[in-house]
Amino acid sequence: RAAHYAALARTLRKAFIANYWDSGQGYFTQGSISSENAMAIAFDLVPGSDLDPGDPRHLSGTGTLAENKKALAQLLADRITAADGHIQNDMYGSRYEFNILSEYGYTDIALKAVTQTGVPGYVHQIAKGATSLWEQWTDRLSVNHHYRSNVATWFYQSLAGIRPTSTAYETLRIRPYVPSVAVNSQVPKSVDDTDLSPATLDHVSASIDTVRGVVSSEWRRGSDGRIDLAVTVPYNTEAEIWVPTQGKSVSAPRGAAFVRDDTSGGAPYKVYRARAGSYRFNA
Repeated sequence: RAAHYAALARTLRKAFIANYWDSGQGYFTQGSISSENAMAIAFDLVPGSDLDPGDPRHLSGTGTLAENKKALAQLLADRITAADGHIQNDMYGSRYEFNILSEYGYTDIALKAVTQTGVPGYVHQIAKGATSLWEQWTDRLSVNHHYRSNVATWFYQSLAGIRPTSTAYETLRIRPYVPSVAVNSQVPKSVDDTDLSPATLDHVSASIDTVRGVVSSEWRRGSDGRIDLAVTVPYNTEAEIWVPTQGKSVSAPRGAAFVRDDTSGGAPYKVYRARAGSYRFNA
């Protein structure tokens, strides 16, 4: 049975690329463009000329897998920018798009879309009195639709940076993406309230109660621009802690072992390894 479904997955990957990939434009062009391309990245459906010819995603005459993924992430960001900073995904792709934007260096664009006034967007629903997530951006057809709550996942997985790297958080990674753009910072009183005091996001705090205990990540941006990052790692867990540096020095606590310099989303990090305990970095 496992072999049957593995073969079916290969067939579906190949068929999806054959039917929906536009080699001339370099992305998937049918359906909801933002969602289709976000889900292609999330589910390993992106083709590449550098893949083994036996791989169902192998496609000659196109870019490499990494080049194509990067181009699709840029497409997602460009579509938001072209729409004056408004969200462009639908209910399916939105589950993945915000995290993808951060991973490829577009956290500022994602944060602007989340805080943008007008339709479509979360701020518009709040301005119309929403205290839950509506089925549609402009209407109350159903006033309790969870699929837009993916933004909360992005808050703790990308802005705070908490992600499991193995089952049940036996290992985890804390890699916060720190935005720099000024965005709307106040709750609107009505749809006509568009002066929402733009400011940078200077404080993020998130925690998750896992089967091994509480994982937490909190960062603050000081007046000097440096980031204070506080992390809690639960028992029986090993964590990789990615400290954003902007190319500057890092003050690290005892018990956190330096591993390497690395980058994510185009930003430099110093990576540390730590086990159970609380740690504070200044970077």
